Amino acid sequence: MHLKDNSLLLYLFLYWMDCISGLSYNHKYKNIYGPNYGETWIYFPDGDSIPHFVNLTRSEQEDMLDVRGSTADEIEFRLYVGNDTDTYIILDEWGEPLEHNHDISVEDVLSTKPVKIITHGWKSSVDKEGVSDVKNAYLESQDVSVITIDWSGIADSIFYHWVANETKAIGAKVATFIGELHTRYNVSEKRFHLIGHSLGAHVMGIAAAKSNFTVDRITGLDPARPLFEYPLQEDDLAKLDPSDADFVDVIHTCGGVLGFETDTGTVDFYPNNGIPPQPGCESIQKIFEACSHGRSFHYFSESIKYPTAFPAYQCLSWTDYLENKCNNFGFMGDRVDRNLTGKYYLKTNAFRPFGFYTWFYF
Repeated sequence: MHLKDNSLLLYLFLYWMDCISGLSYNHKYKNIYGPNYGETWIYFPDGDSIPHFVNLTRSEQEDMLDVRGSTADEIEFRLYVGNDTDTYIILDEWGEPLEHNHDISVEDVLSTKPVKIITHGWKSSVDKEGVSDVKNAYLESQDVSVITIDWSGIADSIFYHWVANETKAIGAKVATFIGELHTRYNVSEKRFHLIGHSLGAHVMGIAAAKSNFTVDRITGLDPARPLFEYPLQEDDLAKLDPSDADFVDVIHTCGGVLGFETDTGTVDFYPNNGIPPQPGCESIQKIFEACSHGRSFHYFSESIKYPTAFPAYQCLSWTDYLENKCNNFGFMGDRVDRNLTGKYYLKTNAFRPFGFYTWFYF
């Protein structure tokens, strides 16, 4: 039994609360769009959770005919200064500031702190709610360095197939960037924590796999399924997997539809069985899928300030979880125990705070 605080009393209390909560949330995903949904076409949300039609049978070559030139250089690296959520230094791919401010040095900002690097997915940006929430939570509550990676110039294309393929080029650029931080500013491999949502999770996996050192940790927030898990990518480098870093933790919230269903990390968390609709996500199918896909961002950002808000249990299945046939215990989120492996299940609230035990902190 892995107890983060070695407290048997806490474990028993949380387990008892979980049993009597009555919020079993035992549901099955019901697809109203027919057998081709998720195979030949799908609704995929943008950074504002607005669903867009995506043709999954459209070839990469067809998409390339509609894309004018390469946009692989349209990436912005923002290094935030202190705990200021609005002030940042823009760096180039080689870690050099694009505008020199003699009062602020990159070396001083990076210092010896952990470095949190965050990115987004398709038709999104670092200014959207997801990345902003995670970035702000870190800057407001922890003594860390934060970098956001904006590749919205590529991600904003309406051609999902092309953008999914471009994650390889984006990941390679990020690999160069973190390599420069490693050598130029002496950022050790143990200080790197890469965080990506949807297609951004695969970008971070590619970046870590292509770097010339082993990244300490990657957090995948509902890694994108279309064109990665189904249809299956033959290139293992194209998708996030446990070999990409020393430790890979994954939060699944729209599994089998917009996000990976199978485990793809060192430890995989399945809140509310990891499938849509997540509690509080309602309306028609394409809306609750979009909401569920974004929930991974919200759960993780909440865990930054409230590290024990999401107690989870290692189980073989969701059914075993509901029947209390689980073993090890740990917390999902930013302060995850690095000794955890396998699949962990948990429940959440339908609305903020999503963690059942966040009220401990008030």
